[in-house]
Amino acid sequence: MHLDPVVTPPHRSVFDHMLTVPTPALVYDVDNAMRSVGRMLDDVSLVSGARLNVALKSCHTPAVLRHLADAGLGADCASVRELDLAVSVGFDELSATGPSFSDEGALDRLAERGVVLDATSIDQLELIGRTRSGSDVGLRLRLPIPETLDTANSFGANSRFGVGATDPAVHAVLARHRLRVTRLHLHTGQLSPHLFLWELRYTLTVAESMSHVELIDFGGGFYDFYADRAVARRALQTADELLAQWRARTGRPMAIRFEPGAAVLGPHGYLVTTVQSIEQAHPAYGAEVVQVDTSAWNYAPWHLPVAVPLDEPERQPKSTRLVSGNTLYENDFFGMTGRAGRPLIDMAAVSVGERLVLTNAGAYTMTNRRDFNLLGNLREYLIVDDALRPVDTEMAATR
Repeated sequence: MHLDPVVTPPHRSVFDHMLTVPTPALVYDVDNAMRSVGRMLDDVSLVSGARLNVALKSCHTPAVLRHLADAGLGADCASVRELDLAVSVGFDELSATGPSFSDEGALDRLAERGVVLDATSIDQLELIGRTRSGSDVGLRLRLPIPETLDTANSFGANSRFGVGATDPAVHAVLARHRLRVTRLHLHTGQLSPHLFLWELRYTLTVAESMSHVELIDFGGGFYDFYADRAVARRALQTADELLAQWRARTGRPMAIRFEPGAAVLGPHGYLVTTVQSIEQAHPAYGAEVVQVDTSAWNYAPWHLPVAVPLDEPERQPKSTRLVSGNTLYENDFFGMTGRAGRPLIDMAAVSVGERLVLTNAGAYTMTNRRDFNLLGNLREYLIVDDALRPVDTEMAATR
């Protein structure tokens, strides 16, 4: 069976639309994003009781999120304001995890919406028990990932979040406050198909000792999961078999959720910039520095973009260059992602005044926004049904 990759190249018309917007701008190719979402939904449907949601921390733009809600995705929220945003957009399934839910007011808001919080720490679990004794609760687990499956892009025992499934202190809180664990939540960074199946077996074993667990949320990490779509689909088919066996053996229901963020929207967003300055050979960096009219520091601290001249995306030859932002900050370079060194980007030569597109900007761009040097907001645009339109400004307070 022929399988399209989850992400396919944008239509040429997307580049034509980007030629018409003032820079700097963030353009979401919603048409292509929804094609990718459709393929993910098709794959996730291979597992009985599975559903695809989105990590709301990846995008706070209502006009984009409505397309995901209309496609049947739910939303995972990391704060009360994200919960409010998800409700206003119309997501029909909500989940929540994060350290910000650490006061009674936040717990009240979750309870009003019928959302069970997946506790990220023993202290948060204690707060839930102290204020809502006898209630349902979820546990975000910190997993002992085997060394053979652990990578630089995964978070197991080194995660900042979660509790141990066998920690006596956790079980003491659960017993003292008569809390019922109904959900297990994982987020181990990038999720390879092999790691996913290990996590499923691990959490099904945990669930056998917690008689009320009825859902396992595997978080995101779909970039690695979809390195090979055929392999990902085989893993999902195996997961369906494992879940069916577990349900038959225990006589209990079990559902699963995925809630990627970057993999849903990241490849379908484009930073459209104008080159403002070029230093041919920086004396210390040993590379050409191309400075554009927006800021990696303000918008793209996690991004690993491809950089292409907008009017000639296939331009050759290419060589490594530094692409810098327009703030007065020494390390305002695209592609930093926490690295110690300044990142070189393989790209074609450009000229001052030319438009340069930086890819992979559809997720964690506006949600990472800071206004260093008071440079203001990016303009946002959607491409829907091959038509370009500006994003509305509702819910601007979320920014």
